[in-house]
Amino acid sequence: MNILIYGAGTIGCTYGWQLAEAGHDVSILVREGKKQSIEENGINIHCADYRGGQKRIENIVFRPKVIEVLSSENNYEYIIVSVGCDNLKSVLPILSESAGKAHILFFQNMWNDFDEIAKYLSSDQYFFGFPFMVGGGRDEKGLNAIISDSKYSKTMLGEANGETTPRIQKIAKAMESAGLKPFISNQIITWLIPHFAFIAGFSAGVIKAGGTMKAFTANSEIIKEAIRSVREGFLVCSKSGINPKMEKVNKLYYLPLWISVPVVKKIFGNEAMCLMFDGYLKHSNNEIKKMLEDILEDGKMYNIEMPYLKRLQKSVMGSTK
Repeated sequence: MNILIYGAGTIGCTYGWQLAEAGHDVSILVREGKKQSIEENGINIHCADYRGGQKRIENIVFRPKVIEVLSSENNYEYIIVSVGCDNLKSVLPILSESAGKAHILFFQNMWNDFDEIAKYLSSDQYFFGFPFMVGGGRDEKGLNAIISDSKYSKTMLGEANGETTPRIQKIAKAMESAGLKPFISNQIITWLIPHFAFIAGFSAGVIKAGGTMKAFTANSEIIKEAIRSVREGFLVCSKSGINPKMEKVNKLYYLPLWISVPVVKKIFGNEAMCLMFDGYLKHSNNEIKKMLEDILEDGKMYNIEMPYLKRLQKSVMGSTK
């Protein structure tokens, strides 16, 4: 399978590396001026892989094919778009002009971006997913990746209309061959939008707690605040026609706090989950700010009071990360 990763961050490169290891033809689109350096030196990836129930550390140099300019003549079968939601608008015109016949997988946080995507692409060009198997960040030495083995960690995939199409089945098979636990959802939009509210609320909570998941899971009061902020985001989802309760995983955040707080501590106290969140937060302050702004703006449109999310937003706005 011929795949282009659009977005050379930790998640995109780690998925690309794993797919290449499974025998797929993987290329990476990088910023102008980066091609020669990556071709000469590769991409350093330090990976903590928890699959199989044991932590395995790998230090590798990933050497994918590299391009700086996307052209319809490249003839990719799939383009996996893995960029921050704050960068999506800049990507869409390029895809519109240069994606060719590729199937485009939007592999990122999504809120109210669907109409914007439809301005540039026809519905048969793209589908959706989320890389919930992989997390991490980067430092001066390269990428720091975490591959989770949590029962909650999957590679989400789905068509907007809920159909299980041949292109979904094919990319799922590729993800399966790479050990990336694909899950084909028949309601991917209903999964993505509440997940956005969850990521925004919990990320803001972690930042308020000091910037690490360990500090967050040790602070019951901030966990309560984060859960309440997620509920506020879920109310916005409901007003927009998306019912978070249709996804089983979201029901945790509707439970009484004396039940949900200990469960959150157990789930997110997992070592791999802590590392995934911590790595993400080190380099995603702008994305988190945008996520909070998007939810609050829509909440205002529906006349929803959102005191907990607003309070957490102040912590994020005051963060210098």
